[in-house]
Amino acid sequence: MDTVNIKKYFYQILSIFAALLLAFSIAQIPVQAAAKPGTVKLSSIKAVDYNKINIKWKKTSGTTNYIVYYKEAGSKKWIKIKTLDNTKSSYTHTSSSKYPIVVGQKYTYTVKAYNKKTKKSGRYSKTGLTTRTVPATVYGLGAGLTGDNTVNVSWNPAGGTTHYVIYRKANDSAPSKIATISSKYTRYEDKNPVEGVTNTYFVFGYSSKFKVYGDGSNTGVSIKVKKRVTPTPEPTSKPEKPGDNNNDNNHGDNDDDFDGPVDPIAMASEVLRLTNIERAKEGVQPLKYNKALQDAAMIRAKEISIKFSHRRPDGTDNTTVGKEVGAAGIGDENIAMGQDSPASVVNDWMHSPGHKIQMMRDSNQYMGVGFYKSENGVYYWVQEFTAIDPNASGSITFNANGGTINGNKTYTMVGTAGTYAWLYDAPSQSDIINIPSPLKDGYTFSGWYDTPAPSSSRLPLRRVVYGKNGNTVYAKWVPNN
Repeated sequence: MDTVNIKKYFYQILSIFAALLLAFSIAQIPVQAAAKPGTVKLSSIKAVDYNKINIKWKKTSGTTNYIVYYKEAGSKKWIKIKTLDNTKSSYTHTSSSKYPIVVGQKYTYTVKAYNKKTKKSGRYSKTGLTTRTVPATVYGLGAGLTGDNTVNVSWNPAGGTTHYVIYRKANDSAPSKIATISSKYTRYEDKNPVEGVTNTYFVFGYSSKFKVYGDGSNTGVSIKVKKRVTPTPEPTSKPEKPGDNNNDNNHGDNDDDFDGPVDPIAMASEVLRLTNIERAKEGVQPLKYNKALQDAAMIRAKEISIKFSHRRPDGTDNTTVGKEVGAAGIGDENIAMGQDSPASVVNDWMHSPGHKIQMMRDSNQYMGVGFYKSENGVYYWVQEFTAIDPNASGSITFNANGGTINGNKTYTMVGTAGTYAWLYDAPSQSDIINIPSPLKDGYTFSGWYDTPAPSSSRLPLRRVVYGKNGNTVYAKWVPNN
């Protein structure tokens, strides 16, 4: 055999050996099955309305989708109600004909992770999280007093109710139940109020199927009921002789301003109720009562008797009143004067395009109503609106951006969400907040910005809002020469 053939044969043998070796190596590599998504850990569940339940969870690995299930508590059968993408970590289930939520019924929810590429599902909590809904909170309470000392109590319809339960307290006494009526009615006549004192009424929604109550209004509605006057029998006397000088024509008339002073709270509550009736006609969600916002409106009602304007007597705009009472986010404001009743002022506002827009604005969620009767008997009315919870807290984080603030990288202030913290150039010097000075070796502080690297042409922030979910501003540094 010549040399060429020997080499050719050798390389053939070598190639066969390499192929066998490669095949053997591949055979030794374990085949790994496609991984399953991780187990979903549920974090919270909450009934957010009479017909809505929110479930939250923590995201897990290997997931393209989350599948939400629910069932009646105690049932073995899970019902799939929603498939979400992997960016979601919460879901609010709204009652429907297909997936109902019955008020008072306990429901259990769970979430399963799924990967549509591998067609595999992760494990899930078999116990899930359980809650139930209750009737909606009753809003828009109003009260009026008739000449026979009957108190008329009214309110806005509340979802998820079969009945309304009315409670009453006199002055500082404990509330007691005085009536239960069908949810077909949103009005009750109390023909036997406690006379001579202030009567306060609370109304709760009730669902009879599972015997559950909703929440009542925060403060109820109050009205002062005077004692009825029993006429004193006139004494029998001899007919007066002509010429007797008797000009007393009152004969036991003790009716000294029977109607008493106007109750500002009752007036305010009625305006809220009537406004929500108008919003319901337009298909807009009812406005919610908030005490701090109402306190702000009451201040403004007295102020517009001095200066009838959306600017306050001190020259600031209406929104600044929120700072005085701890009400955040005051925006829209309606004012009026001269109307003699809640119905009259609401009617006038509704027939004024600009005022109506603010009353019907869907983004407004809360309203405070102010009422003031001046010394000359003129009525003044105010509506203050907010798009956020007036009591929500917020924060601002000052990031030293490479420096320090009191030795730390950041400094956080907490305040009322939606209100401003003035950094400089405020309406008054007292409004400027006191922020510890940031420090950085070799640099001079040059203001706060909403970005870590602001352009040279930008000016520093004058004011920063306390964000509900937090806002962050950054220090700007200029090198020392």
